[in-house]
Amino acid sequence: MPATDILNPTRGWTQALGDSMNPSYGFTRKRATTQARKKAVGGPPWTRETGNTGHVFSLSWLGRTLQCVLKLKWYYEQYEDGFFTFIDWDGAVGPQGRHYVGRFTTEVTPVETANNRWDVQGVTFEEMPTVAMVKYPSDWDHEAIRLYAFNDFGDQKLATFNNTTPGWAANARTIQGIAVTTMDNPGASGNAGDWACYEYRGYGFKLFLLKGPEFGKCTVMLDGTAVGGTIDCYAAAESGPQCVVVQQNVPLDIHRVQVNVSATKNSSASAPTISWHSLQVMR
Repeated sequence: MPATDILNPTRGWTQALGDSMNPSYGFTRKRATTQARKKAVGGPPWTRETGNTGHVFSLSWLGRTLQCVLKLKWYYEQYEDGFFTFIDWDGAVGPQGRHYVGRFTTEVTPVETANNRWDVQGVTFEEMPTVAMVKYPSDWDHEAIRLYAFNDFGDQKLATFNNTTPGWAANARTIQGIAVTTMDNPGASGNAGDWACYEYRGYGFKLFLLKGPEFGKCTVMLDGTAVGGTIDCYAAAESGPQCVVVQQNVPLDIHRVQVNVSATKNSSASAPTISWHSLQVMR
């Protein structure tokens, strides 16, 4: 299967010939613009995701053998309408390089520079969205971002729906010495079916809700499918934002994470409130 055919730069197809396929990555990995960005006169900018374009690499191989060049040409031609997995060992923070699923989008053009030595420069590898991966990104400390209910300009980024009033409302808090605005729902009987939804571009996510004596139960959906079962946000003591759902094996795309208020609670909870803190997204 193409998804398991891995181009491993540190252990190339020609390793037995003493010729690894380790490329020069050139510029740091980048991704094409995926947002529409606007700025009103006198107001803060706002953005909206419009595409799920992946990362792009510019690669070169210098002083390689003919066998290595032929293999590179094979990858370009074999997967011109398909995809393969590329491992970015040079960009790895941990012991494992990050995987990217995509294909070469520029032709492999070798230039002979010496006897049985060839240069291949400026080959573009583009990541393909929505494709299942051999290994999904997992370095949450270095390659993920936090998305809050409100951005730094105070704009609400979390979409909400209320069946009744009061429903979802902003709540300024200080959590572990940091000022943050959460989005809270009282979770009363009339709030059953209220929801809050965040749309993001990326891979997997971690959802953080507040837990404590006054918090109730909810369910979570990813792109319309329930994940994580029933989430109980009760805790005997205030415990701040807690990761309640982790979904790592999610292909690159534009995704929607939705929290549905159930208006139920643990028998020990003093209230059925639900409080959205943040969404950590793997980029």
